[in-house]
Amino acid sequence: MFKLRVVGPRSRDAPYNGSHMEYIGQRAGAERNAGMNHGLFGEVNGQKCEKTESIKDMSAYANRMTKSGAIMYKAIISLTEADGIRLGYDKSQKWRELIQAKIPDICRKIGLSPSALEYAAAVHLEQNHPHCHILFWDKEQKVKKQPYVHWKIANDIRIDLTKYVFADEMDVIKTAKNMARNATYKELSDFFTDFIDNFANMTAKEYGEAVERLKLNEDFSHGKLIYNRFKAADMREIAQDFLKLRNNIPRDGRLDFKFMLPKTKSEIIDFIKMILSKNEDCRREYTNYANAAEELSEFYSDKPERHAEARKNAEDDMMKRLGNVVLKAVKNFNKLEQEKDYQHKQDIYKRQTAENLITEIFSVLSRVCQTEDNKLSYASHISELSKQAKKERAIMYENTSGYDWES
Repeated sequence: MFKLRVVGPRSRDAPYNGSHMEYIGQRAGAERNAGMNHGLFGEVNGQKCEKTESIKDMSAYANRMTKSGAIMYKAIISLTEADGIRLGYDKSQKWRELIQAKIPDICRKIGLSPSALEYAAAVHLEQNHPHCHILFWDKEQKVKKQPYVHWKIANDIRIDLTKYVFADEMDVIKTAKNMARNATYKELSDFFTDFIDNFANMTAKEYGEAVERLKLNEDFSHGKLIYNRFKAADMREIAQDFLKLRNNIPRDGRLDFKFMLPKTKSEIIDFIKMILSKNEDCRREYTNYANAAEELSEFYSDKPERHAEARKNAEDDMMKRLGNVVLKAVKNFNKLEQEKDYQHKQDIYKRQTAENLITEIFSVLSRVCQTEDNKLSYASHISELSKQAKKERAIMYENTSGYDWES
């Protein structure tokens, strides 16, 4: 959660900016600095707050800045207790790292100069509600500004903070989403294209031998692949629907899904859904992709309708991609009609198209069972890199004497 309030120098709350600073720094629950009676950190009047013993001096300075015309910005960043514990924000230092890293970006979005930034922040590790207060302003403010920040800017700041706080988890989910999408796309892409290139010269006997070789090949022999998953009736249905669909698609012009008539798009989508329904491996990857898109949306909004919208958009995107795979296969099949012996061999072509289509499904989907392990391995690697990068950044700032806001 991120909340932002703007206090103009002539507002009725302006005289209490100094008192607000004292309140956030000294109230019950504020994490105190070592040996001090306040928990403020940041930079005020050229000094680090965490090294300034007198909170009264800092609050008096804030009041002087208000009287000189400075607009004050009051912000709160909050997490749920569960997220705070899981992500390490049950410790004051984690919050300080967050503010130090993101306060320059917050200023830029509002239209303040980070080089003229002054701020005081305090962490409150309350039960069920860990949060951080920030009071900040432009110490120079030479340009007259309105004491107002559009809600869209505040929302952009919230999204940016979300990306930072949940970076590790979002990397894992994004990786899972991309890998699931690529897996589904590749499986059906291979399925619709490779069989077109290979079936024309295979006899029924050669086809049977090829299937047996696939069963024995260690690359295609994973336990999740069961060769009787597709019934003979399913095989015939897929082949017949493909040929039927192909007859309803234009023979010339650009075969691009977005240029197809609504009726044709619907037929292509129905065909893809039918294939997905016939194999749980491919269906699982499709579902993983949609689930990841929906889960990512939960980082940005708490509205269920937004989550459902994200899932629908992901499913639509996948259907467009796979629709173009289908059209590419149709285009390749159309080329076969130009072969001089097509009329003589068309029955063989159709039969072998169906057989090779199913064979290719088996061969490519056999590899999908490795996708989950690959995702976990890759996501774990990404997460560890992210944690190491944060650790190195913390070490880099540990002994600095000031803040280089522009960098």
